[in-house]
Amino acid sequence: MRRRLTWGLTAVIAVLAMPMPAHSETGIDASPKTHVAGIDSASDPGGPRSTEVPRLVRAGSDLRAIPAGSQPATPGESGGILAPTVLPPTFDGVPDLADVSPGDPTGALGLTHHLAAVNVHMAFYDRAGLEVDPPRRLRSLDDQLPAGVRDFDPKVVYDAYRQHFLLVFASASNTRSFLSLVVIPEGSEAVTADWCVLHMSGDQVRNNGKQLADYPMLGFTEDRVTLTTNQFDYSDAPFAGGFQYVQVVSMRKAQLYDCSVPVVPIKVFSRTQTRDPDGSRAFTIVPTVSTGGAPTTQYMTSLDFNGSTGKLILWRLKAVDGVLKLSKVSLGGGGMAYPPWGRQCGNTTGLNSKWDTGDLRLTSSFLDSALGRLYTTTAMTGNIGGGAVESVVRWWEVDPSSVLANSDVTRKGRVGVAGRDVAWPSIATDGDGKVWVNYARAGAPECLAAYAGVVQPGATSSSSILIQAGFGRYEYGPGVERWGDYTAISRDPLDPSTMAAYGAYPIDDGEGGTATDLWQQVIATLTDV
Repeated sequence: MRRRLTWGLTAVIAVLAMPMPAHSETGIDASPKTHVAGIDSASDPGGPRSTEVPRLVRAGSDLRAIPAGSQPATPGESGGILAPTVLPPTFDGVPDLADVSPGDPTGALGLTHHLAAVNVHMAFYDRAGLEVDPPRRLRSLDDQLPAGVRDFDPKVVYDAYRQHFLLVFASASNTRSFLSLVVIPEGSEAVTADWCVLHMSGDQVRNNGKQLADYPMLGFTEDRVTLTTNQFDYSDAPFAGGFQYVQVVSMRKAQLYDCSVPVVPIKVFSRTQTRDPDGSRAFTIVPTVSTGGAPTTQYMTSLDFNGSTGKLILWRLKAVDGVLKLSKVSLGGGGMAYPPWGRQCGNTTGLNSKWDTGDLRLTSSFLDSALGRLYTTTAMTGNIGGGAVESVVRWWEVDPSSVLANSDVTRKGRVGVAGRDVAWPSIATDGDGKVWVNYARAGAPECLAAYAGVVQPGATSSSSILIQAGFGRYEYGPGVERWGDYTAISRDPLDPSTMAAYGAYPIDDGEGGTATDLWQQVIATLTDV
């Protein structure tokens, strides 16, 4: 599926323009139970709808000038006392069954199984890499969806506090959008009758026109689950410039995980409530996936970019006198620039051989409650080694204070290498406090590949390892090639020194030559001991 409002909504536009088949799938042994969402308090009435283009979304041109001196050279990223290791088995996850792009690889590891998902399919694998059942189409999981909707943007997390997998995905018709949150208790990987689905409209704010929900992000604390979406105006054809606001939807696990509850109360924040501290509209607010302790405060992160500088924004959902409140603070920042288009192996002239490294929006956030630290990441322009600029991973460590204004960035660093472009990072810590980053990488002498890096406690430099090399140059369609949109990484709940990573790589499409239009999800476990 191609999404590029630049990197936002064009996939949905392309999807809605395609003929829609009948809504039928095979391979489901029993339908999951369904409950629906109900607003438990009024949403913010906000103000008039906006047609302002979000500041983090770049123009679709490869000619992005970098002001002289705005990106100082940094040393090559290396270091760390130990080197990361890929543990057996590394295996292929969900394949490119629908022949769509980008792959959007995501997943998480539970006690006995991986739940993996890609663009429009999901599947469970045991720790040896054996598939539990054939991959299921996402839209087949929610029997409340209208016939013919297009599904997209899955996100998977594992809730170690309650031993549940969570899978969220979006879907849309030409006039309506939906969000489906699938709840899968540990041990029911092969019994879909024990799953339940929270079915909700993608537009939870009334009386402001029809909105389309895009790019859902998912996080949780010990007692709540929170998802966020970017909202676009359906009345703007072809949606260009139609971004309206970020929508935040939060609910208690007690109702969400109880499949017998017909209506799950949700709290919605939107419109003026999700504006940045300076009054500009936030774009892509990322809830943290939490681990350790018993946190009840949901933190989230975003970037506020004004064209030459950016600021990291910390958001907080916290119950105050029994009422859930949303607050935010700017943690400051500095010079930033959109990452350059990525290079690929067999690099040729023009944009067909380049790959999309993203925009200046965060792609992953993680809270290590035991350490009392939050981590978040994205890709942006950097310069490693003094040569041509690269797309590099930038990550931040944040100390979130109980007095939100006293929160501070305690550490930050980069992951990358001279002459290569890296992007689509996901971030998490292991039980020893090491920071792990999972990402895609390529360059003129290197095909798109899956990598992971580790940062030792207190350090800022990283050591990286190849997970899976690519077959050849990825060429799915005209123009810059869509690749990823995100990856995923999670801590092993059985062995906190081990991490599970979910990425993708180009595979041989059987048509000969050195180029391919197929990708394959890859799943790996990693350690640094």
